[in-house]
Amino acid sequence: MKKDKYNVVQWSSGNVGKASIKGINDRDDLNLSGLIVNDNEKNGLDAGIIAGIDELGVLASTKPEELLKDDIDCVHYTPLASFRMNKEDPDADKKNIIKILKKGINVVTTVGFLYPKAFGQDFLDELEDACREGNVSLHGTGYNPGWLAELIPLTMSSMSQKIKKIIVSESSEFSYYPSKEIVIDGMLMGKTMEEYENEAERYESWLGGLFKEALYLIAEGIGTEVLDVKEDIEIVTADKDFDIAAGKIKEGTIAAQRRKWTGNCSKDLVIVQEAIYRANEHSAPEWTESVGVNVEIQGIPNMKMSFSHDWNDDPLISTAMHGINAIPHVCDADPGFVSFLDLPLISLKIGS
Repeated sequence: MKKDKYNVVQWSSGNVGKASIKGINDRDDLNLSGLIVNDNEKNGLDAGIIAGIDELGVLASTKPEELLKDDIDCVHYTPLASFRMNKEDPDADKKNIIKILKKGINVVTTVGFLYPKAFGQDFLDELEDACREGNVSLHGTGYNPGWLAELIPLTMSSMSQKIKKIIVSESSEFSYYPSKEIVIDGMLMGKTMEEYENEAERYESWLGGLFKEALYLIAEGIGTEVLDVKEDIEIVTADKDFDIAAGKIKEGTIAAQRRKWTGNCSKDLVIVQEAIYRANEHSAPEWTESVGVNVEIQGIPNMKMSFSHDWNDDPLISTAMHGINAIPHVCDADPGFVSFLDLPLISLKIGS
């Protein structure tokens, strides 16, 4: 049911969480009704102070059960993905989201859940059952994947007569990114190959899962079906020590990673998702791709769209806002999991 204003609880207060607090506060049709944090030092602090703006009169809490009340319309769920970062309970995100849905509260999240059917019907059914029990909806979104990897090629496909192949290739360098937790602990930059092997299964399952969801979402959008997915991985180590914002990359440790997921689909169509990550712009000089994003459709007509390295100067804000701007649509949607294919065009509403 459409409302003039939706009550929203923000779950997390890291970089994306802080941007989300500001974004929710800026929309006239959203009301920040609570902030859930994991850090005890933030417990009881005003959400505005945490976000670096004026006080909002909303105090952070480490106890979700105290904030998830009957008048809450949506939780904007943006912590670091538990499947990658929570060794004790990698399924914590799924458990939390299912609890929220069963309480009758919609969820918009940036931790995955872009297209759960990619992980099998049972996985989707578990989420759908929770949505039906609470009479609410779940939507997964993000930046890449979550926008670039699937929405751009789907939009370009509207101008196609025939498609043989879709290629989305992102090349990024992380010398500027200050988070050790993400770049070194999460992405394993600066780790030895032995350390990498100890973490590889979880890392590759998490990252591969996100891009496979994008593959399956594109396939449904253009009316084909993924038959199988092949993954290729190439890793390059540093030839000397160097520093990045997140820490030191030592000689012989991981400095660059190239990952490609190739989805062979019905109707003789291939979908490729590629992610090239470098610790700095000089890593893996043998790779010729410059920093940026290329989206290509081979067919009739052939199309290619390129984004330069500076096309977006704050992906964290973009990640947050892509979720926030979807909240009214998700709250108004029929109960169940809803992808981009089920929702109206998500855009900023000036004055909202």
